Amino acid sequence: MRVLAARHHGGPEQLHWRDLPDPVLGPRQVRVGVAAIGLNFAELVQLSGDFQIPAPDPLVPGFELAGTIVEVGSDVTTFTLGQRVMALVGWGAYTDRLVVDAAHVLPVPESMDDLTAAAFPVAYATAHLSLLHRGGMREGETVVVTGATGNVGTAALQVARAAGARVIAVDRSGALPPTAADHVLRPPGLARVVRELTGGRGADLALDLVGGAVTTELLDALAWEGRLVTTGFASGSVPEVSLLDVLVRNIAIVGEDVAGYAARDIATATLALHQCLSWYGEGLLAPRRPVRHSVAGLAAALGSIADGTALHKLAVDLRGEHPIVRGPLA
Repeated sequence: MRVLAARHHGGPEQLHWRDLPDPVLGPRQVRVGVAAIGLNFAELVQLSGDFQIPAPDPLVPGFELAGTIVEVGSDVTTFTLGQRVMALVGWGAYTDRLVVDAAHVLPVPESMDDLTAAAFPVAYATAHLSLLHRGGMREGETVVVTGATGNVGTAALQVARAAGARVIAVDRSGALPPTAADHVLRPPGLARVVRELTGGRGADLALDLVGGAVTTELLDALAWEGRLVTTGFASGSVPEVSLLDVLVRNIAIVGEDVAGYAARDIATATLALHQCLSWYGEGLLAPRRPVRHSVAGLAAALGSIADGTALHKLAVDLRGEHPIVRGPLA
């Protein structure tokens, strides 16, 4: 097998191909021939050495991929040879062959292409776990989603609607179509407008993907016993919160980190993804097809994520890659 490993902590430019022995397949594992890999900001954190889950040796980043089952363990009954699958892992997706417990793997719908499938697990697992598992969202509740034009934000709008919520999207750029949510708002005056839209009551749940000043607005927008789920700080600013406000208003603030579920509780994550794939089959979710990059362009693609110039989800296409390509990436 080949992996894209880092020689040391740093940036994506020091990723290089490394040949490793093929792992022996365990009874509950599958071997996946990888067709495409989804790219995420968190992989830059993995490479930097600041990631919250200890790095393997060798350091192979990556959370999500799609491909085909090429071998199944003796105890695996849920997958067959040649079946198209996607996988969610805590490390190691940057590879041409993945050996992983079958619990991390889900079938790819026939109508979904490999690139879209590779980019599906992180965004939709994050959205579903944040809203329903951590946020306790119920049908009919009012939900506010910040960062609504991003990959997770877009997925969250769709998941919230599929689950029967009234959805308010917060879009700083003004690029989001009005049909993407029940209401699309700009950040200025957010709390006031949310209260106006809810008859003064406030939102039941807020999903904060941005952090910074918008978090204060979100907390002010919450109803009595409202909940805020934090799952990222796209603004680059980690907000400070007064626990006195949390106490006197009886609100709850909880966190969600999909990498933690991939490492500690994959059953909950895959249950969420099974629900999302079911909704996809019903036409309730419409994942965006990511922008394709070759392996040679992976470092540049991650660089565009780092500097904020990547406007869409990105994925690396491994199909057609020559098996003896080695050396540092361009």
